[in-house]
Amino acid sequence: MRHYNEAFSAYWHPVAFSQELGERPLAARLLETDLVVWRTGQGVAASQRYCAHRGADLRDGQPTADGIRCAFHGWTYGADGRCVRIPSQPGVAVPPRAALASFRATERYGLVWVCLAPAPAAPLPEWPELEDNSVATVALPLLDWDVSAGRMVEVILDVAHLSWVHDGTFGNPAQEEVPPYDVEARPDGVRAQIVYPALSPSIGGAPPRVDRTTLTYEVTWPFAVKLAFKPTLFYVHTVYAIASPVSEEKMRCFYFCSYHLRLRAHFPDMFLKSEQAILEQDRRVLEGVRPRAHPTSFAGEIFTKADRLPAEYRRGVIAIRQGRAPADGGPLPE
Repeated sequence: MRHYNEAFSAYWHPVAFSQELGERPLAARLLETDLVVWRTGQGVAASQRYCAHRGADLRDGQPTADGIRCAFHGWTYGADGRCVRIPSQPGVAVPPRAALASFRATERYGLVWVCLAPAPAAPLPEWPELEDNSVATVALPLLDWDVSAGRMVEVILDVAHLSWVHDGTFGNPAQEEVPPYDVEARPDGVRAQIVYPALSPSIGGAPPRVDRTTLTYEVTWPFAVKLAFKPTLFYVHTVYAIASPVSEEKMRCFYFCSYHLRLRAHFPDMFLKSEQAILEQDRRVLEGVRPRAHPTSFAGEIFTKADRLPAEYRRGVIAIRQGRAPADGGPLPE
């Protein structure tokens, strides 16, 4: 079994919303690695957070045409991590050791993504609707939870918890049984679709209305989930949740939603209020789960047919931890 950081270092993970990264560098932490990200003339760059000279925090540095300039002594590092300028010794060659560990970085879907390995194991998720101007988007504040990224993904995929954990938001306590559903294993993830009798909020004292909502789950390995909600008589809206692994027991989730352009006037405020209440219900449950780390087997927990989707997901993550393709994750628990 590979170490957690090694297993997931070759995947792209978000470290910031693009709008967070302005003219100043931004600190981030990914897989126990302290990073600094900054804008360049060609896009974004990421490197180790602390200066190779005297350990100053490059979050306090200044992006320049040549790279990022340390605020302590002015040493400047290019996007490839090599030091290109030492102001105190302009006539002396830069020592080869004067370099930062640098990492692949890119921007897409309003996020800054970083891969810690020299070559990514897989491409970024494919969500073309976020780039063709056919939908509007709204983002929640960052979710910093004391739980593993895999645990976060599993609760999103957990069909059986809807009627219990989300009582009072959209969960329907009368719907205890989970009808059989199929899970499609794909090379880049898993997919499933269910119909759930969600409860709409009570309005004007009237009882909540049941709406048979179609939920379509699409996972991209290892920690990205796209979940589309299609009520019976309303536009579809889609949630994107990407759990970025800070460490094996802590994650930062980048959570946003796309929705129909005709709903711009009212949807964002409604979504923010309702989704924050829903996620708080999940957080209370998840941060109490033990172990916080994502299990590397099925031995310590009991799965049923109602847990098919999170079980298929876990099987793929176990395969990644073992250094194999997600499709080769072995049998599901009986």
